[in-house]
Amino acid sequence: MGAGAVGASLIGLLPSKTRELGPVSAVSYRVASRTANTLRAGYPVRTADELNGVPGVLFHSPPDHMEILLGLLERAEIDWAGKALVFCDCVVSRAVRERFRAKGASTAVVRQFGLPGRLIVEGFEGPALQTVHRIARELKMKAVEISPGSADLFDTAMTLGSAAITPLIDEAAALLRNAGIRDIEAARIASSLFEQTARDYAHSGKQSWAWYARKPLVDGLRTQLAAAGPHLEPVLRQLLLFGFEKFRKHGEIGGKLSPDPTSEA
Repeated sequence: MGAGAVGASLIGLLPSKTRELGPVSAVSYRVASRTANTLRAGYPVRTADELNGVPGVLFHSPPDHMEILLGLLERAEIDWAGKALVFCDCVVSRAVRERFRAKGASTAVVRQFGLPGRLIVEGFEGPALQTVHRIARELKMKAVEISPGSADLFDTAMTLGSAAITPLIDEAAALLRNAGIRDIEAARIASSLFEQTARDYAHSGKQSWAWYARKPLVDGLRTQLAAAGPHLEPVLRQLLLFGFEKFRKHGEIGGKLSPDPTSEA
């Protein structure tokens, strides 16, 4: 059952030999026909009732069509007992999944998340999870399972490791350009710095932090804060202090980095 760019979702990415789909349902028969033609698999049906005869349902929808599609699916004459319902490349609330679980369905959410070769999976044991792992095998991808109800934590980690640090990479590149390095090289060096830090962390965890085993030079940090400029200085200062607090190291340095000289330790 789907709407929007179903062909670009995991459903459409499945190899043609495995897309032995049955009934394809949508908000209308016309849309169902178009979806089946795009997938080059399955056959359109006029109502979601006709999904009753299959062992599992793959679902994809953009946010603006989600409510109406879910309504059609919930009102359909479907015996959900033991049936898999897999939400593919779409965001669906836990409350929605619980409603289908109450009907007897085995539910799971599977989506791509920006890292090549990996899928994120949220679900319980059962037919839905088995279906997800079959999808991953067919796509030659690794399914990474997260605990039920923890999607918000996962998404926060994704934001922290992507969009939230992009401005920092850009600031590092700007500092390098101001130091006389040409634009392209500055961007490459800044990117490489962040990549190397990430690789070191993957290898050694928190011990890869530059000051985990040795104390930083306070005068050097003060000089760097001054060089950062008025817009970046408070951000850099907060990041430095966060590191000392996070790893419980060099707590005495916090006061020495304060912009207020009277608060120095």
